Amino acid sequence: MNFIKKNIDSIVIFFLMAFFVSDFLTSITFKLVPNSFYRYSGIVKLVFEIFMVFMIITQYKKPFRTLWFILGITASFIISQLLLNSPEGYNLQTEFLSGNIYFFNRYIYLLIFALFIKTIPLKEETYQKIYTYFEYFLYVNAIALICGYIFHIELFRSYEYTVRFGVTGFFSKPGEASYMYMIAVAVNYYFWITNKQKKYGYKLLFFIACSLCLGQKKMLLFLLLLGIVFLVRHNRYKKIFSWTLGVLAVGFFFFKETILTELIKSSDFWTVIYNESGLLSTVTSYRDQLLIDTMNHMNENWSFLNYIFGGLDFNTFKVEFEFIDLYIFMGIAGIIYYLYVVSMLFNGSDLVKRNLIIITFVTSLLSGGLLLNVTAAILFYIVVKYVMKSNKNVPNG
Repeated sequence: MNFIKKNIDSIVIFFLMAFFVSDFLTSITFKLVPNSFYRYSGIVKLVFEIFMVFMIITQYKKPFRTLWFILGITASFIISQLLLNSPEGYNLQTEFLSGNIYFFNRYIYLLIFALFIKTIPLKEETYQKIYTYFEYFLYVNAIALICGYIFHIELFRSYEYTVRFGVTGFFSKPGEASYMYMIAVAVNYYFWITNKQKKYGYKLLFFIACSLCLGQKKMLLFLLLLGIVFLVRHNRYKKIFSWTLGVLAVGFFFFKETILTELIKSSDFWTVIYNESGLLSTVTSYRDQLLIDTMNHMNENWSFLNYIFGGLDFNTFKVEFEFIDLYIFMGIAGIIYYLYVVSMLFNGSDLVKRNLIIITFVTSLLSGGLLLNVTAAILFYIVVKYVMKSNKNVPNG
C-alpha cells in the first residue's frame, strides 16, 4: 500500500494516458475487424475505476459530500430501474455491458474520480503533466487528421465509407474528439487571454484549425459562442462589436431560415437530411425526432413516480440533449446531478473560466455527450479545477 501511495501520481498519469491509447486500439479493431472483441478502452476504464474505488475504501478518512451524493444518486437510480417498463425483462448481464447500468456508471465515473483525488490528493504538477501529455497526443493526432483528409484513409475519418465530411484521427468517436479539442481550445484561449503570450494564441489557432476538420456541428457551435464572447468581452472594440452583434442577431431572427438553408446547401449530407426531414432535423441531426419519440413513450408508459425518478431504456430513447437525457434517465436526481457537476466546476472560477464553462455546457445541452464521455469529463474537470488555476500555473506544452 505504501508503494501505491508513493507512486499514486505516476499511476494516475499512466491510466489516463492509457485511455487515449486504448481508444485508438478500439477504433482500429472496430473498423478493421468489426465482429471481434474491441472494447479495450472499456477494460482500461473499468480497471482504473476498480482501483479508484479500492483506494477510496482503504484510505477513507472523513465523509466528503461527494460520497454521500454518489450514494444518494445511486439509490435514486435503483428506484428508477424498479419502475422500468421493459417487456423483455431485466437482464443484468446486458444492463452491465451495454444497458442502463453501463450508462449510469459512465455518468458517475467523474464523481468517483473527484472523490478519489479528494481522498488521495495528487501533486499540483501532476495535473499539469496530464494536460501536457494530452496536448502531445493531439499534436500526433493532427498528423492523422492531415493524412486522413489528404489520402482519404477511412480509418481516420469521422464517418468512414460515407460522403459526410470529417476526420477524427486516432479517436474512435467524432463526438468524443469534439470535446477533446474543445478542452484544448479552452485552455489555450484562457492562457492567451490571461497571460497575453503569443505562443498560446498560435496554439489556439492550431487547435481551432484541427477542430474544424472533425466535421461536427457541435464544434462549430462551440467556436461560434467562443468568438461571440471574445468579441463582446475581450476585444478593444467590444462596444462596437456588442452593437454589431445585436444588429446581426435581429437580422438572423428575421432571416434565419434563409441563412440556415444556404449554409446547409454547402454540404451534400446536410442537403439530403433537409430535403427528407426539414430544417430542424438538419440542424439537430434528427434529435428533434428522437425527442418526439421519447416523449410519446413517456406519455404512454410512465407513471407519476417515473416523472420523479425517471426510468427507460436509455440506449433506445436517449435524445442527446444532455439535460433532457439526464432527466429522462434519472428523473429529478439527474437534474440535481447536472447542477452538482456545474457547481463543482464553477466554484472558485474567475470570469474568463466561467465563460468557457458556460460555453462548453451550452454546447453539450444542444448536442449531448460531455458528462457521458468518461475521458472528456475527467479532462474537463482537471483543466478547470487544476490547470486553468492562475497565471502562474501554465502548461509547458
